Order: sequence, then C-alpha cells, then structure tokens
Amino acid sequence: MDFELSPEEKAFQKEIREFLDKECNENVVAETLSLQGAGPYSKELLRKMGANRLLAPRWPEEYDGRGMGAMAEAIKVDEINSHHAPFPLDGVEIGNALLISGNEEQKKRFLPGIASGEIDIALGYTEPNAGSDIASIQLRAVEDGDHFVLNGQKIYNSEAHVCEYHWLLTRTDPTAEKKHRGLSMFIVDLKSPGITIRPLITSGGLRTNEVFYEDVHVPRENLVGEKNGGWAVIMSALYGGGGGGGLATGTKNVINTLVKYVLEEKQDADENKWIPEAMADLYVKTHVGELMGVQATAFADLKVTPPYGGGGAVSRLLSGDTRRLLYNTAMQILGPYGQLAKDSKWAPLKGEILREFMDAPRWTIVHGSQEIQKLLIATRGLGLPRK
Repeated sequence: MDFELSPEEKAFQKEIREFLDKECNENVVAETLSLQGAGPYSKELLRKMGANRLLAPRWPEEYDGRGMGAMAEAIKVDEINSHHAPFPLDGVEIGNALLISGNEEQKKRFLPGIASGEIDIALGYTEPNAGSDIASIQLRAVEDGDHFVLNGQKIYNSEAHVCEYHWLLTRTDPTAEKKHRGLSMFIVDLKSPGITIRPLITSGGLRTNEVFYEDVHVPRENLVGEKNGGWAVIMSALYGGGGGGGLATGTKNVINTLVKYVLEEKQDADENKWIPEAMADLYVKTHVGELMGVQATAFADLKVTPPYGGGGAVSRLLSGDTRRLLYNTAMQILGPYGQLAKDSKWAPLKGEILREFMDAPRWTIVHGSQEIQKLLIATRGLGLPRK
C-alpha cells in the first residue's frame, strides 16, 4: 500500500493549511474551544473556506466541490482539527447523502449553500428512548395534503441552535412490521413555527440541544427519498461517506506537547518512571489508528468494502478509545494541578488538558457508540450473528 499523498492531495493539503494559518485567528479558536457552537467569527471563516472551495472537496465541481476523493476530505478534517477551526462535518456528510438519495431540485437547493458555508444542517436522529438503536425513533410525521405535520422530540442535536436546517429522521408508519421500514427523512427549516430549541450541556461543557416539534408543517418537497424509505437515506448518510476521519495530527500534537512537558517538568522523580512506557503505548495506538483511517479512506476512494466491514468502524473504535486514554494519561502526568481550570495561573498547559479530558468520553459515542462499532465489525466483517 502506498501511503504517500498524491501530488494533487499534497497541493490541497498545502492550500488548506496555509489558508487556516492565515484566517483561523484567535477569535475563531476561542469560539471553537468554548464548545458553544459556531459564532460570528467561525461563520465568517466558513464562508471564506466556501469561497475557496475548501469545505466539500469530494463533491462534483457542479456543486462547488473539487471532484477529489475521500483522502481530500480526511486532509480537510485533519487541518481543521489541528487549527481548532469550526467543524462543518454534519452538513457535508448530509450533502454526501443528498448526492446519493436527494432529487435534483434538492441538490441544487442545498448543496451549493453547504459548500459555500452559507448553510449548515444539524443532525436530528437521537431521541430520549432511541440512541444507538436509531430505528426505534418515535417523532411522528403525518401526511396532510402537500405537507407533513411533525410532533415529537430529539436530543443531543449539536449545532441545532446555529444551523439553518435540521436533517430529521421521523416515523411515518407506526404499524410497519419491521420498525426500520416505517421511517422517513426530511430537511426541515429550523425557523418553522412550532420548533423549540433548548440547550443541553454535556459534562465536558459542550452545548448540544434538545429540539421539540409541535404541529410543525413541512412541505412535501422537503422529503428526502421515498416516504418510508428513510432507512436507506440514513445508511447513505452514516456510511456512504466512507473513510475513517482525519489523519490524527491533533492527537499527535498533544502527544508532542506532553513529551515536551515531561522532559521539562517530570523526568527526575522516581514516581514518574511509568510515564515513558505510557507515552510509547499512546504513540503506537495513535499511529495504528491513523493507518486504519488511511486504509478505510483508501477503500472508500476505490469503492471497495473493507474486509473488516462497517466502513470506518475500526478507525472510529480506535480513535475514540485512544482519545480517552490520551487524556486520562495526560491528567495523571499533570497530577493534581491538572484539575485547575484555564483561568488559574497555576494550571499547566493553560488548562487545555482538563477541558479535553472532560470532553473525551463523548468521542466514544458520537457517530455510533463503541458497542455499535464492535457490532459492525463482528457482523459485517467477521460474519458473526447478531446477539
């Protein structure tokens, strides 16, 4: 396997890196690290990225993409992470699904706006009683002439308070013999009457949201795919993008920061002799996760199903575990002072490790819990039966 980026990919990496070096200023970084959603500085940066066709490099040029492969998307994710830039992943992933499942009018209506940074779309999957088992969702959509009337609730809808639209999975047939066959997908204008958005804050300080629908009327033209065909649409959204995320630059940067800190502050005391072995373990796990992500991305570009199944399931599993282990280890290295917030003058490394430590557990849940990733690997990759 050739791990070298192609000349086109290297040029794209250089372009987006230099762009973010210049445009991702301290105001943007502050908004990103606040975990409160994209603010005005972030929105401005996204529009600038869109003007330079940096947001959706995989999309066809007719929809303001660059016609590149999955590796370009991985490069974009990597540079965004390492610069602490805003992360418009959901809108682009939804656009990937629209390219597969949307009609031509929907593509022309939404894709250019997403690619330009003018439109972002929040995911609307999870409900109080439907998390990893997405097919159990209950938010109802009842047909009424040329509209559907929606009632119900979603939770953990990050960025819904700053997005223009909601990518909403609904139940249109509550009598379906198999529950996944009674689902339909809509793109809903979040300014529609009857929608209430309330903050829901995670233990790490991330603002996510609960979203309530009360007699919300959605035009039929906002139905994506067929009525009761939402399962196929959601599969194209979850797994149609392929790849395994970025190239782990952000994690490697944290490891390098910790190594420097250990060399300057922690190399003498006998109680710190465990640190080199722990750091070596993190180094290995990070590189294994990176290689699995690159492999999944290569399979996506080749349009080949990975032998272990589930698209980027292995990469997502490894990256979530490694992220959690990284910040657990980092907190042990920093000791009691690591528990100090960033506004304390005694906080090591500007208090950033504490923030990431508190936020790390969610990365074992987003885009499917660790258990779901293991299930995908076991059933699709190993051919084992479901429990």
